[in-house]
Amino acid sequence: MSRELRKDYRTADFELLSQRIRDHPIMKSSEKDQQQMQMLRTPEYRTKCVMRASLDDIALGINLYKLQLDRPHSPFLEETGEPGPSARSAASARPPPTPFIKVLLRKTPIVVLFERRSMTALADSEEGRQVLEDNRKYEELLSGVDKTRRTVDADTQTMTTLMKSRLVNTERLTTAQMGSYVSNFEMYDTYADLQKSTTSVQVQGAQEIQVTTYHVGGVDPFVKINSLPAFRLALMLTMRILASNVFEPQQRRYRNMELPDPLAEDVKFKYRLGLLWRLSPPAPDTEKHQAVSDVSFCPSNGDIMAVAYGVYSHAKVGKLPRSGWVYVWNIKNPVNPERRYHYQVPVVTVEFSPTQPQLLAIGLHNGGVEVRDISVPDRPPLSMSQRKTSPHFEPVTSIKWIFFEGDVGCTDPNITPFLATSQAGAVTKYRLINSPHLLGFEHQRLERAEGELEGIPIDRPPPAACLLANRHPQCLELVLDPVHRDIYYVLTDEGTLYRFSTNYPLQHLELRQVHDGPAACMEFSPWSPRMYLTCGSDWCIRIWLAGILVPIVTLQHHLSPVHCARWSRTHSTILVSLSRTTIDIWDLRNSTMKPVSSTSIDADIFYTTFKFTHCGRSLAVGNEAGNLLMMSFEDMPFPPHFQYKQLKRAIFKALSMQPDLRQQVKSVGYFGYPDGKKVTRA
Repeated sequence: MSRELRKDYRTADFELLSQRIRDHPIMKSSEKDQQQMQMLRTPEYRTKCVMRASLDDIALGINLYKLQLDRPHSPFLEETGEPGPSARSAASARPPPTPFIKVLLRKTPIVVLFERRSMTALADSEEGRQVLEDNRKYEELLSGVDKTRRTVDADTQTMTTLMKSRLVNTERLTTAQMGSYVSNFEMYDTYADLQKSTTSVQVQGAQEIQVTTYHVGGVDPFVKINSLPAFRLALMLTMRILASNVFEPQQRRYRNMELPDPLAEDVKFKYRLGLLWRLSPPAPDTEKHQAVSDVSFCPSNGDIMAVAYGVYSHAKVGKLPRSGWVYVWNIKNPVNPERRYHYQVPVVTVEFSPTQPQLLAIGLHNGGVEVRDISVPDRPPLSMSQRKTSPHFEPVTSIKWIFFEGDVGCTDPNITPFLATSQAGAVTKYRLINSPHLLGFEHQRLERAEGELEGIPIDRPPPAACLLANRHPQCLELVLDPVHRDIYYVLTDEGTLYRFSTNYPLQHLELRQVHDGPAACMEFSPWSPRMYLTCGSDWCIRIWLAGILVPIVTLQHHLSPVHCARWSRTHSTILVSLSRTTIDIWDLRNSTMKPVSSTSIDADIFYTTFKFTHCGRSLAVGNEAGNLLMMSFEDMPFPPHFQYKQLKRAIFKALSMQPDLRQQVKSVGYFGYPDGKKVTRA
């Protein structure tokens, strides 16, 4: 290193300094030392000797050099030991010592002492066998007492060791050309011995493909192959893979793999419903106008759903089907169902068991009930009802599995009984026993309501005559209580709501008038066990709170019956309703006068029912044409962190113009779950 000389460092001062350095006692040496120094200055000696000094040594030498220059010489000292006037004048006359040294650093050439490149080869190849042989010979040469050499394996000049597994390598593909000769006569003779048949198969609506099969001796070999369980399983998995090539974006949206970004700048709350796909049964099953009557999602796997096809509306009497189907769909294959069950009567309702998800209870139009195990294809029903214990011939409208202890004769203690309601006004309890028939007995028998009831006031004219055919109301819906396992509710065609207990058969605990017409649906809020909604044919959706005899909120928009209404699983203030032609989304935070959005797909076909998925971000909507529309919520607001507080704030906002009812709701107090959790039931 070197630095530039200052401007005030003149030549005369430099010569004076050099003279003083030469006159210094340290610089004086003998003749022998001078000869040695002369030898060190020769070029021959410079090539043989190299001074090894670090930068720290050089800096230390410079500091020592400065100290030697600052020390005064003895002739300048007087007898008293103090510097004389001549020394002080000389010291003041000279500039401060500024020694410097020039260090030149050069890069030396790279000297390679040893180099061995890393080489690998496949062990099962010819090169690999040669490498193994060389390694063995090398180990033999180093073996022995005198030849043992200590070696250490270590990585050099590598921060991270990159290793590649052999599984990522692919073998070289080898191709070969093979030739064979078959004449036209041989081909003609071969196909002449086979019986040819051509059939048309419909795929995806109106498209058809022609399939040609050949029979050997009048027997189709594909029929035998198709009966093999392994082939059918492989065929089902293959169809799933092929369907994923078309429906992969929709399946990812159904699985919530791409959620909206809460930090996005272009977030818009449009409450929109997007169509993912359409589950349509094959053509031979839809020729007789079979409507989607009910939908049930498997409790352990939300990808699996059971759909009942039968009668929903009697508007077209001449086209009512005389048979029904139950299809088990999987979202991995939205084209074809994976299970099919055919019945000689229309199917009304289906329901999965919460404890044994492979069990499916099916309610028929003739009053019959069956339980099937869908885990095994083409398996007969596990059990079915018999006329001795369930003599009703009216359609079974709803089925719910209940919790009950002490089932005598049950083959599995995890299998719980279930309740079934029918249009005959009866609630029947069924149990699975070690028998091909269900054990059932009549649990409740509803009677027509008389007089003035609690709830909404209606004008109920007295019956002109007592008819045996009209003594019992029709049961339309059965709902379980979210907290008490023994409590359940039944809706009737009179618009009444019955409250029952499984511990007290043949009597009701409460009776309330909820609609002026048939009550179609009821559901509890996922964030409140005391708040529930009901909808019916009087065009209204009413929200009720336990302890208050009148509805706290009434929603009405379309002049048409409300077939179904349910609370959202993700937002405490949002609910979805289904009318004949539209799917409406209500947000109690915004308005109770009209829905925030209305969606209509296939408006010329009436809707029947809908169900939410387990996550609550998608729903399945059925119509009378037999189509099940899988729809997803798009451009929805972000769920609030405190769901119960948001629900309570929206309720009090809706009651701002009704101070008396607002005071009643306030007197109820806290109406949410004790631990603030969310509870949903299908």
